[in-house]
Order: sequence, then C-alpha cells, then structure tokens
Amino acid sequence: MDHTLFCVLQLFLISTLFCCGHTQDAELTLEPNSSHLFVGECVIFTCGMKGGSGKDWLYEFSRNGQPVVAINTNNSYSLNLTADLSGDYWCVGHHKGSARSTNQSNTITLSVSAHKPTAAVTAERGTIPDGGTVKLSCSVEDSAEWKYDWFKQHPGSNKAAVKMDAAQNFINISSEGIYWCRGRRGNPVYFTKQSEGYYIEKNLPNSVAVTLRHNWTEIFKGETISISCEIQGGANTGWEYEWRTTSSDMTSTKREFKITAHVSYSGEYWCKGRRDLFSSTEWSNAFTLQVSYKPRPRLTSDKRIIPVGGNATLTCSVTNPAQWNYYWFQHTSNFSEIPVNGYGKPDNVISVSQGGIYSCRGGRGNPVFYTEGSGVVTIEKRVSNRAVVSLQPNNPVIFTGEMITVTCTVEGGNAGWVYGWSKPNSDTVSTHDGFRIVNASASSGGNYRCMGTHKQDLHSSTEWSDVVTVIVLEHRPKAFISASSTVLPVGGSVTLTCSVKPSSSGWKYFWYRAKDTSETLPGQEVDSSSDGEITVSQEGLYWCRGGRGDQMYFTENSVSVNINKMVTNRPVVTLQPNWPTIYYGETITLRCEIQGGHTDWVYEWMTTSFHLPPNQAEHRITFYYSHSGSYWCKGRKKNAPQIATSWSASLKLPRDYYKPRPVLSASPSWLSPGSSVTLRCEIEHASAGWRFYWYKAAPDLLHKNYNYDLLPGSTAGTDHDSYIIHGQTHTAGYVCRAGRGDPEYHTNYSEIKFVWSADVHPAASLTVNPDRVQHFTSDSVSLNCGGNSAEWRVMRFTETHHLSRCSSWGRMTGSSCNMNMNWYHSGVYWCESGSGEFSNTVNITVQNDDDGVILVSPVHPVTEGASVSLSCRLREQNTLSSVSFYHNDKLLQHDGREELNISAVSQSDEGFYKCQHAGKTSQQSWMSVTAVSRPESSSFPVLLMVGSVIGIILLIFLLLLCLCKRSKDLCCIRWIQSQSSSQSSSSHPGVNQNETNQYSSPLHDADESRDVTYSPIELKHFGKKRRHHEPEESCVYSEVKTGTAESTPVYAEINHENKGKGKRKNKKSTPVYAEINHENKGKGKKKNKRKWSPAAGDAAVYSEVGLGAALDNNAAM
Repeated sequence: MDHTLFCVLQLFLISTLFCCGHTQDAELTLEPNSSHLFVGECVIFTCGMKGGSGKDWLYEFSRNGQPVVAINTNNSYSLNLTADLSGDYWCVGHHKGSARSTNQSNTITLSVSAHKPTAAVTAERGTIPDGGTVKLSCSVEDSAEWKYDWFKQHPGSNKAAVKMDAAQNFINISSEGIYWCRGRRGNPVYFTKQSEGYYIEKNLPNSVAVTLRHNWTEIFKGETISISCEIQGGANTGWEYEWRTTSSDMTSTKREFKITAHVSYSGEYWCKGRRDLFSSTEWSNAFTLQVSYKPRPRLTSDKRIIPVGGNATLTCSVTNPAQWNYYWFQHTSNFSEIPVNGYGKPDNVISVSQGGIYSCRGGRGNPVFYTEGSGVVTIEKRVSNRAVVSLQPNNPVIFTGEMITVTCTVEGGNAGWVYGWSKPNSDTVSTHDGFRIVNASASSGGNYRCMGTHKQDLHSSTEWSDVVTVIVLEHRPKAFISASSTVLPVGGSVTLTCSVKPSSSGWKYFWYRAKDTSETLPGQEVDSSSDGEITVSQEGLYWCRGGRGDQMYFTENSVSVNINKMVTNRPVVTLQPNWPTIYYGETITLRCEIQGGHTDWVYEWMTTSFHLPPNQAEHRITFYYSHSGSYWCKGRKKNAPQIATSWSASLKLPRDYYKPRPVLSASPSWLSPGSSVTLRCEIEHASAGWRFYWYKAAPDLLHKNYNYDLLPGSTAGTDHDSYIIHGQTHTAGYVCRAGRGDPEYHTNYSEIKFVWSADVHPAASLTVNPDRVQHFTSDSVSLNCGGNSAEWRVMRFTETHHLSRCSSWGRMTGSSCNMNMNWYHSGVYWCESGSGEFSNTVNITVQNDDDGVILVSPVHPVTEGASVSLSCRLREQNTLSSVSFYHNDKLLQHDGREELNISAVSQSDEGFYKCQHAGKTSQQSWMSVTAVSRPESSSFPVLLMVGSVIGIILLIFLLLLCLCKRSKDLCCIRWIQSQSSSQSSSSHPGVNQNETNQYSSPLHDADESRDVTYSPIELKHFGKKRRHHEPEESCVYSEVKTGTAESTPVYAEINHENKGKGKRKNKKSTPVYAEINHENKGKGKKKNKRKWSPAAGDAAVYSEVGLGAALDNNAAM
C-alpha cells in the first residue's frame, strides 16, 4: 500500500509540471519593430514557440487582457492601426496534445499616434564650401525602422528624386538647391509627410572684407565715416550686398554707406556678396567699430618757468597722435585767444620762448572734426635781474619783543616792478619792496623770499630770491657761563666764557662778581666784552648776561659759577672689596679718601651712571646695570666752602657683568671600581674671594627638574675649586656654585654634570629590549625601569651634550619608555625614580647606514666568570658568517664562525669590541666586566678593628670626665646614631636650613671599599646658667686604623659646650683629625689582594668631636 501511494504522488507531480499553469516559452515579435506607430500603418504580430514544432500548437492573441483573435493554427496576426489600438499585446500557445498545457509570451506595448509624422531635414551647415560637400540628415520624430526618399529642386527646374528607399538617413551633396526628404516603412508601405524644403547655398571663392575709409583705430562721436564691403576677385557690379552687425539692425544692400558716428554704433560688422538666390560669398571677418565720446587733449610742458635765454616745450597729447592735426592758442585774456605758429599742422610738439597762457586741440577729417579744447598751461618767463632779501639788523635769530626790517631789492633798479613775497602766516600779498616786524612774536618766524614782476608783462618776472629764515624764539634768551677751571691754581688765573643760547650774533657781554656767596645779586660790574671771554685771578661768585640792539635788549642772567682756591690734598676713589670683576647683585662700597689730612670735609661726587652718590665719604650699593659708569669725588672744607680739592681720578665700574655661571667638570665621567671622582668648579677670577659650594642632584619628577643637596664639608663652602668624592659606585649628578662677600653673593648654579655607572643595583635599574648596545635607525627599542619606586622617568644625554627626558623623543608609559631609533639618538640613558634614585647607565649607539652592520653585545656589565656571546648582523639578517671580531682594535677571531663566544669572562676581556663583515665595520661598543666579591678567610681583622674603636671611645670618655670634673659640672655624653651616607643625611650646625646637606656615598680606596659613617658625640656642661648651643664649634677627628693593609680609619666627633661664665661669640676653630692605626695580628695572611667589591673591606667610622671653651682652656694648660 505504501508503494502504491508513492507511485500516485510521483504521477501527480509529473502531471503538475507538464500539464498545469503558464510558462514563458512563447515569444511575441512585432513587424515593424517600433513601439511608436502611427494611424494607417499595418503591423504583424508573430507568436513563436521555443520548444517543439509550431504545428503542435494553437495560437491565441490578446490586447489589454481581452482576446482579439480566437484560438487557431495561425501564429501571425495582421493589424491596420487606428488610434484606439494602443495597448499591451501578448499571445498564448495551446498544445494540441493537452488542453491544459499553455505557453504565454512576453508583452509588447503599442503607442499609436493619431497624426501622420513629418520628416525633418537638418544640415551640418547651410552653405557648400568651394569644392566641398554638405551632409544632410533626415529624421522622423521618435521612431525607428524607417527608410528614406530624397528630392531636390534646382533653380529653373522641377522637383526630382535624388535617392529612394535609402536605408541610411543621410546623404552628402555637392550642388546647391532646395532639398526635401520623407520616411517609409512597412508592407504595405507607409509614408510620412514630406519635410519642408531646406535651402543649400554654394559659397563663391571670393574673399570679403569690411573696411573703413579712414584707417582710424578709434572713432569719436560726431565724426562722419564711410563703411564699405570689398569683394576681391570680382567686379564691384552685379553683386547684392548683405550686412549684419551686433550694434543695430542693418537693412542696407549697398556696397558702401556713410554714418555720423554715435556711441550706440559701437559693435562688430560683417558683410557678404550674393550673385543669385543660391550663390554667395562667405561672411567677411568681423570688423570692430568702437565709437567713443569726443576726446580732450592733454597739454603738458617740460617746464612752467622759462629760464633766461631758454624756452619751453609744449606737447598736445591725443589718442593715436599721428591721426590728428594740432591747433595751438595763446590766451591774451580770459576771453580771447591767438593762434600760435604750427596752427593746423601734424606736429603735436612746439617750442615757445614767451610767457603766457597756452592751450591746444586736435582735428581730422573733411569736414574737420575737432576735439575738445585742452586745459590751459601757464608759462612764466624769467628775466636776468636778481632779487635779494635782506634783514636789518642782520640777525636771523631774534627773540620775542625784538624789531627787524625785511627788504626786497631787484638788481638793475627798483623802478617798474611789482613785488611778490612768500612769507609765513600771511593771507595778504604785499607788492611793496619791504616791511618791518615790530615787537616780534613766534608767528613772525619762518622763511622769507621775494621776486619782482614787470608791470608791463605780468608773465615775465625775476627768479625767487634765496630764502632767508627768521627764527623767533618765544622765551627771552639766557646767558651761559663756563670756566676753564673752578679752582684757582696758586698764583694763576681762570678763563671765564659767556655765551647766549640759542646761539645768535651781535651780542655784547656784561660781567658781574660777588666776593663771597653770601652777597646778594647783582654784584659789581667787572667788565664788558664783545668776544665773551675774560680772565680772573680772584676767587668769588661770577655771572654774566648779554645785550644787543640800538635800544639794548638784554638776556636773562646766567647762573653763577663759584671760583675757589685749590688745596694740595688729593682725593682718591676706592672700591671695597677690590675685586677685579664686579657682578650684578654684589654689595660693594665706594669710598672717597682725601690724602694729606683729616680735616672735616664735605664730599661731592660726580658720575656718568644713573645714580649720583650722596655727599658722604662712602657709598654702599648693591651693584646693577644702572650703577655702571665712572665715579669721581672731591672734598670741600666745611668752614670754608670756597676751598676745595681737585676732582679725583675716575674709578670705572663695569657695564655688562651679569651673574656668572661656573662650569663644572667631573673626572672620570664613567665610574670604575675603587676610583674617586674629582669635581672642578671653574669661574673667572677664581681667586677673587670665592668659596665653592658642592651639591648632589636628586631627581624631582613632580616638578620635572632636580633638587640640589649640599655635599659633606660644603656647608660653609670650600677654599679650593675642586672636590674629591671617594667610592662613588652608582650614577649621580652634581652641580656647584660659588659665593663671596658680606652679605654673601652667590653665582648661578652650574649646569648639572653626571658621572655614570653601569652597575645595576636593586633600588633602581634600567633594562633595554632588545638587549644590545647597537641598533639600526627606525628600530623599536624599549627602556624599562625597575626598583623601589612607582614613578619613573627615563633620561638621555646625547653625543651633542643635550640632556632631555623620554617625553621629548619617545613615549613614556608607566615605567617604560618606547622609542623608534633615529641617527641622533646615540647617547647615554638612565632611569630616575620618584624617590630620587639613579639607575645604572647604558650606552646606546645608532647605526645610521641602512646597509651597515652592527655588533650585538650586552648592554649591562658581564660578571667575571660568566659566558658571553657577541655577533654581527645586518638590518634584515640576524646572524652572519665569516665575521671578524676585534678587541681594542686588535683582531681577535677571523674564521667561519658566526659568533664570538667567551666561556669565562675575566677582567682582561673588558674593552672595546667591533665586528667586520664583507668590508663593512660596525661601530665600537664597550663591554664592562664586574669583579666577583670573595669572602674573607678570617673575621679577626674585623674584631680587631671593633676592639680598637671601643678602646679609643673609652679613652675619649675618660678625658671628658676629667674635663667635666675640673669645671665642676656634670658631663653627659650622648651618642647619636651613625647613619650610612648612601642612605641618610646629617645636619651640620652651620647649615642653611633651606638646603639639605647630604653626605657623599661610601668612600673607596683603589683596592678596597670603606663605608663612611658619621657619629657626632655631644658634650654638654650644665652650669647655673644655661646657654644655647653655638652655631659653629671646633672639632677633633680621630682616625682609627686596623692592622691590615686594608684597614679603614675611624673618626670620632665630640661636641661640647662651655656653660661657664665667660662668653664667646662666633668663635671658630679648625677641626683636628687624629688617626689611630691598628693592625691585623691574626694568623691568616692574604697572599693576593682582593679586587674591589662594594661590600668588601672594613667600615670606616667618622666621629666628630666639638670642643668648647673649657676644652680650649684645658688645652692651653
């Protein structure tokens, strides 16, 4: 039963596929194949079956969903179109073997137009060129499948067919005439309406040009011009002319026409000649006519004034000057004009020798067309007579209230002249030969000049006279007195000079003298002098004044000058302190010292600076730029002011000494085990009272700079400009500065100077990834900081001595600095922590040659006894064969091996390494070797040292007990816990509280290490009266040495205060160091010296002993 059901289902599906529904296996086509059809056309629909024979099918045609042809065996359907037959058409095929099997075709949409279409003729041009053809095209609205009929009618003949039933819609023609076309299609044939006739002309070979009778480039409004059409290669008869223009409509058929030009006629003009209806010339090229408004000439002259015996050249300028004749006029009055030589001639330049008023205009054509008249030009003629301005009195500088006469004189006589004046602040024109200024004022001053004009010829005159300047000063002048010296030499004299300022002539001088300064002015008249100088041999108070004119005009009195007697005492300006160079901000004292007596003096100062010292013997200043200059001083007796010393010799203070900056140097720059570092602070004139302060730099990440901590022994400064640091093992930075004077003046801090160490320590360390010294440009390198800090920065010091942090050349992320290497990145790199630690330092070298090689070597020092491998590589190749390796420029290995392997590194392997491959050599890199620390074979030296220290301390303690007993005071010894200098700082009694004095790192000799520990011991005396601790005390340092060659000194410092009745202020004493040697007497002996190690050796303990007054007294006893 299941099998039967399955068979039934299969039959059902097959019958559904073959017998049910419509498929798209029928195709409907249309003839003609155009969707745009017209009423009257006949179309044929054909229904084709894609599968099987057509005889197996019956056909049905439908329009707009309605059957139009019943089912039959004919697969085509003919239809004569009417306007109502537009719509969608399709066909359906019915299979004869199965009534349910049908094929439906595609749909064809017909659009039937009710009107009959009209053909249209177009041409690429309307004329046939000489010897050429023209292409004509025929088109029928928006439809296809047409064929074309062409017709032509030639003048004097009937219309004739040219081409019929042409498949192409164009023809090429070479003869003139009227052409038509029409379209045809279908069977039976359907014709369109005939097109309109298209006129085709044939061009004649004659060339045509529009000409202007006058070959003028520009035409002006009002001119009469003739425009003609010239046809070359043919007679001027038998032609009909056509004109066209852009300016206005042209209907003339003449060859030539005249017009009176107007601005509206401006434009382009064309013409052509016609022989008959279908033969004409080409249009001429465009002729541009520009009509402008009537021009006005511009008249110019090379000079407006004709010199004696000379002439003036006049030029009349019009557009296109060669096209004009020129008409010249001389005006005798405002209403008449006289023609001048050259009237109506083509020269636009003439020469005239007479003064007058001239104009011109241009003209051309027949009748003459005139331009507007030019503007006028006035020409003046100069005569040989000379005008001169004179002053009486002849003083060009006068003062308010004075009188002066100004006169104009014409050489050759003053008759027949009219005078012209140029004078200041005058609205009226004087024609007289002179005028007088009475009671002159400031408005009377200025430039005066004159000229003379002939009364009979107003265009002939003299030249202007030379200018005479009168200066009227508003204020009454003042006399000025000067003396060759204000001090009378013994038996000598002094020359006094009186002058008037502003300077002017004609003065007479009057002199006056008072016997002493207590007399009232005026004193008696001494003398009158015309040259302003007198000689006097008496001391006293002198002054003068000047006067001039018939009615004497006096100046103001001069200031008085005091002539004094000279004394033999000589003043000297001194400077304290007398340093060779003074810097801005230093405190100095200028002192006036008078030699030869201690009489009471009143001091006077003179200076070229901005600050005049007060009248005191000394002047204390804080030196700045405004104090720069020369200083003089002199003394005047208090009880006899007219008696004074001479001026001292000058003392010059410098001008440009800004606060100096010392230069710090460090040697060596790279630390090696057991070595000491020498700092040197260099400053100009280092011996001039300077003390030197030494600082250690501590990184300050918050403020992006460094803090400076004073080094031990530098609190009060050092006398020497050098400072030695023993046993520095880690990277550190140092600065210095200098100070001198009271109050102390400090220089700027020096630039920070670094000493570098490659040794890694736990507090701060730097690692490099990739772990090698040399890198190529563009390599990505990561610098990583590690240690006891959460905040880091990476620093770099380049080969060009430039210090910068990672943010300037890389990307700082947490404790890592990432950068892409560049050629200028070679340098020294290290980390700085937020807690102020410096990491180890690494060298990084950049290979700038992309094709070069680099040496792959470790960044950090290699521990003695460890193994190391060096290799050579290119940018794109990690390892290379046939490499030569060099150690300190000596060939170390040259074979086929890729690497240089050292199985157990020793101190002798330290040095510079480089590699060479294929003729290319890498840069050198330093490989450091760190020595291995070895333990001591016996602890006896340590015990001996400790015992020695305890013994020395007990001796000191007994000594102090005795001192305390003698002073009958209670002694108390207080120990202060020792601190390692690398981990803490100790405050010195005299330290400035604004600065932190941190002791240096552990000190090391060449072969051993010593840890430095400072232990201050304070001794206090308790008397009846307690006093505060003195700021500075004497110290005794005792050095304890153990018995071994490597023993370390131990210093003890004891501070005590004198509490007795006696008082001492600011007493300073020098520290005393006592060295105690101890030897190692143990059985064990060392055959070989230990190499330096940071942990090796005996510890050195420094104890400071401060001695007060009581101890000093005891020492004295």
